[in-house]
Amino acid sequence: MTFKIDLNCDLGEYQSSFEERKEVAIMPLISSANIACGLHAGDDNSIRTTIRRAWEFGVGIGAHPSFPDRENFGRKAMVLPESRLREIVCRQIEEFANHAIACDVNMTHVKAHGAMYNMAASDLRVASVICETVAKFDPEILIFGLANSYWVIAAESAGLRIIEEGFSDRRYLSSSELVPRLEKDALITDIAESEKQVLKMVRQNLVTSIDGIDHHLVPDTICIHGDSPEAYNITKNLRSSLKLHEIQISYPLCSDH
Repeated sequence: MTFKIDLNCDLGEYQSSFEERKEVAIMPLISSANIACGLHAGDDNSIRTTIRRAWEFGVGIGAHPSFPDRENFGRKAMVLPESRLREIVCRQIEEFANHAIACDVNMTHVKAHGAMYNMAASDLRVASVICETVAKFDPEILIFGLANSYWVIAAESAGLRIIEEGFSDRRYLSSSELVPRLEKDALITDIAESEKQVLKMVRQNLVTSIDGIDHHLVPDTICIHGDSPEAYNITKNLRSSLKLHEIQISYPLCSDH
């Protein structure tokens, strides 16, 4: 059996030259990039710079829209009217697509950021609004969303192809949701633990929740958070480990999963 997986990373979020250098080092190691659209991080210059870098390395180019929340890096939950949520998402993906066109490349996918992503995973209304907005913009765009969540139902209902996502640097609840960031066990920073979790997802389609129980999960893509202190080391180790285990790293468009 041939295993394939996409490696994605949230990028374009750097706020210092050191963080930018880390992102530059990560880019050749991944197969898709989710690029901040300016509301939680980034600006016009960082968007175009990151798009060009992704194109240079043959990496899938995705918009990473968020709530308008730079103060909290897009990680504060916001309960918004549907019309406002649609407007926020639509504006970000339209502007991002225009940046991509200016760089003579195509936007390939959309992945919501932070609180917007997590709210949609557990709230079908939020997931549906986002997926319907993306589908109206371009029904061929891929949507990345948490595996086994409302993202899957909403995307399929909107006629979008869902790319189910697993995480290399986050622990799981028994519901298949991520442990909230504010809890002490939320993040995985140990490189070996991250590798073990990803290999189990990809090879066995299982993830172990914090209560020690294995749950079925079939990821199309694995996320590494670019703002994590260990992002580069985790990504470098994962790429080496996946290749060692003869697991092909490729963008989902190239996958027959």
